[in-house]
Amino acid sequence: MEQEKTQTAETKKKAQRTTTTTPESIILMAAVIIWLVICVRGGSSLPVPMLITWAIIYLFCKIRKIDFGTTQSAMFDAIRQAFGAIMILLVVGVMIGTWIAAGTIPTIIYYGLSIINPRFFLLCALIICSMLSLATGTSYGSVGSAGIAMMAIGEAMGIPAGMTAGAVICGSLFGDKLSPFSDTTNMAPAMAGGDLFKHIRSMLYTTIPTYVVTAVLFTILGLRYGNANYDPTIIKQTMEGLRANFNINALALIPVAVVIVLLVLKVEAVPAILLGGIAGLVVAIPLQGETLIHALTVGYSGYTIDSGVELIDKLLNRGGITSMSSTAYVMIFAVGLGGALERLGVLNNLTKPIVSRINTIPKLVGSTLVVSYACGMIGCTMAMDHVLTGKIMAPIYKEKGVAPEVLSRSMEDCGTVGAVLYPWHTTSIYFCGVLGITYLQYIPFVFMSYLAPVMAMICAFTGFGIFYTNRALAEKSFIRLPGKKAAAKAWQSRYRLSAVHGLFIEKK
Repeated sequence: MEQEKTQTAETKKKAQRTTTTTPESIILMAAVIIWLVICVRGGSSLPVPMLITWAIIYLFCKIRKIDFGTTQSAMFDAIRQAFGAIMILLVVGVMIGTWIAAGTIPTIIYYGLSIINPRFFLLCALIICSMLSLATGTSYGSVGSAGIAMMAIGEAMGIPAGMTAGAVICGSLFGDKLSPFSDTTNMAPAMAGGDLFKHIRSMLYTTIPTYVVTAVLFTILGLRYGNANYDPTIIKQTMEGLRANFNINALALIPVAVVIVLLVLKVEAVPAILLGGIAGLVVAIPLQGETLIHALTVGYSGYTIDSGVELIDKLLNRGGITSMSSTAYVMIFAVGLGGALERLGVLNNLTKPIVSRINTIPKLVGSTLVVSYACGMIGCTMAMDHVLTGKIMAPIYKEKGVAPEVLSRSMEDCGTVGAVLYPWHTTSIYFCGVLGITYLQYIPFVFMSYLAPVMAMICAFTGFGIFYTNRALAEKSFIRLPGKKAAAKAWQSRYRLSAVHGLFIEKK
């Protein structure tokens, strides 16, 4: 009898579905998005709302009789794959604490306040973070080092935190997108079936125009806003307060040099940032008179200071592993959610109707952008976005004779630069946690994230930067190809001139 019950239970388990239908996918995705939007707009911190999405997934599976066991396994697998990014977040917390204790961040703030003109500060922040990210290949590292210093300098100059964060994020993503050292720059062509350096050259067609426009916009904001809120008294008080509480010295910049050198040498991000944090700890002892035990405590619980200068206390009371714990929780829950949605087939169901109607280059590129946004929304990491988009779109590009570097470029235009558009994406969560801002503060100023897909579509409509592996195949696959010459060739291949009547007759 007991054996029969066991067999019956196993039969029922086998009979359960593991994926959703298209209507179910729409309902589930809408429920998750609406729930998170309500919480974000209501001002709630994200950890608990994000964890509750797991309950939404569970209840949906039970109501619709979908096997939750396989879904849960996919959630845990996704978290395991994303654990490297979570570790980066935690070691950045250590690094921030020890760098403040070493006087590294105070020194950067001091020098920055003395040399940067507030009218051009936002442009400088954009360029500095771009150069660092391009050299190191990591937006996370750039935001966690130069980005933190830029936020502090901007605060002292009276520039809104959201504007400064926008400049920092745009600059860091620019370098992450184009650097041959970046994991996303290498992953995108690999998933598209292309070549790394062809991919980088292809990206210049959309990235350089968007970067130039972004630089112009931040210059205009700086010219209009920098002087209006600039108070030299605050700057002077801040510099004096830094001098009184820290040994401002070029030697304090040694930890920065350590991180940059390690990243340029292609040392993995976690050990590079951790060693940078340890370098801060070592420098703090002789240069700032810290004890080893106190420096270690700072690495865990963060730096505390009561300088008597409100701005300094606001900027430097931070850091440590504990400061990143809330952000780490959100990353864990968001990645788990992405793994569940991917396993349930939500992504495939939502993108199938779009992919099936591709008959022009603009539709091909536009579909890629939509699929990439959907993958980012569901996968919650840049890597997951590129993997899923590549799996879905690479066969279509090959079948239609379009070069893989067009696909990989489009993936980066949304999957890399557009990662900051969702508040639950691990990149957004990381940037908010490290820079000490909210999603709603920075989202109006991430100009590159809005401009990149626009430029991608301009290229698609004009033929600028559109390449083919087999042009003849592409002409047969699409109604028309973009550009005057391409359109003429496609038109001629479809019609012939009737010498008798002077009419253009469609070829049979």
